Amino acid sequence: MNIVHALLGEHGAIYPMLDRIEAGLNSGSIEELKLDVRMLQSTLVSHAELEETVLRPAIVPFLPPSAAGPTDHDIIREGLDRVVTGCDDREVRKILAETLAFTRKHLRKEETQLFRIATRELSEETRKTLGRVWATRRGVTLE
Repeated sequence: MNIVHALLGEHGAIYPMLDRIEAGLNSGSIEELKLDVRMLQSTLVSHAELEETVLRPAIVPFLPPSAAGPTDHDIIREGLDRVVTGCDDREVRKILAETLAFTRKHLRKEETQLFRIATRELSEETRKTLGRVWATRRGVTLE
């Protein structure tokens, strides 16, 4: 298993969560939405941590210089935090809709840019080594 395939697989598990939350955005209760958002939050924070600590250090030399300011992961974390702690029904739904749209855009950007850089610039052996790190952190048995 290489790291790019592992992280793409996680994206594949995240998209149905986004779909579920979006389906209930206008009809679900705030309590239900917040419960779903907490599950999404747990998944996304864990996923982002793996990207930031396992993949990103290996591809930093191949990335364009980053602009100062919050990262996409920071923006997503902040949006989800605001949803979970929010009290105003309309405001929570608005923030959630914006955060979900931003999250989808971010995942697509990783798939079309970040993961392509990793595939192009890192050797297959390096990607497999990073995949083993991913598996260890996830508690997944590859052999």
